[in-house]
Amino acid sequence: MTRLRDVELVIRDAPNEPIFVGGTGRSGTTIGGRLLGHHRDVGSTNPRELRFIASAGGLADAYAGRCTPATVAKNMVEHWYERVKPSGVKSGLYRRITRDELDRLVDEYLTLFPDDAYTASRRFAETIISSRTQRDPELRWVDTTPANARAADRVLALFPEGRVVHMMRDGRDVSASFVSKPFGPDEVFEGLEEWRARMIEAHEAEQRAPQGRVMRVDLEQLAATRRDETLTELLEFLGLRPDRRMREWFDKKVMAAQAHVGRWRKDYDDDTARRIDDRYGEIIDELNSLGVPHP
Repeated sequence: MTRLRDVELVIRDAPNEPIFVGGTGRSGTTIGGRLLGHHRDVGSTNPRELRFIASAGGLADAYAGRCTPATVAKNMVEHWYERVKPSGVKSGLYRRITRDELDRLVDEYLTLFPDDAYTASRRFAETIISSRTQRDPELRWVDTTPANARAADRVLALFPEGRVVHMMRDGRDVSASFVSKPFGPDEVFEGLEEWRARMIEAHEAEQRAPQGRVMRVDLEQLAATRRDETLTELLEFLGLRPDRRMREWFDKKVMAAQAHVGRWRKDYDDDTARRIDDRYGEIIDELNSLGVPHP
């Protein structure tokens, strides 16, 4: 046990190969993370979306020199410690760490960062996470912040022993899903452009990341068309053994209905659906020309 001034927190120097699940948003990150969190050797973080590592202005950005540690400290307090989801549910790190503990951790982070940015960032993250997963703190942990895929290079620079799982979903369905929620683009064609930009951003991050540390998972294949094969490939990529508890949850919860394949056709009239399909075809042609993988 390490004492940080008045507050005692568990600090583990080396995590057990953390797993970062990300995507464009509305692409299956939650279901992918929940699936992995049911494996006997993996524990879901609480909250499931930590945000303070991969999101803009987070630990990974500061370590990469994209923002200052002071920006991280500000965002921790203003955005990630306590936030209200669009559903109205309150979430954030307050569920697992007190404000007094956070203030002292931030103080230590800011003090140590100029001399040893890596240790400062790792200690900060691990102190919050290590004893505060939903189950055994010694388990590998999985975080489902969507930005993980788009910041894969920076996340893996800070956690080189980690793995990133990029959940992918048909951009037309992603766009339709965004429009149905009180966050993100509120118009389907804006949603398509957002999906396009995020797919390119994630590909560029993957290109900069260490080879073999990022896996793309197609939600439709996982939930419907290649269920067993995709699950096996995912476990092999993460170095996990087949697990009965995880398999039972997979069989009950990861179903074709979860992927909502083709919802964009159901949500719009024929003329709008045709225009959506036309624009999507143009985007796919562009992604192909850029060498960007897509569902």
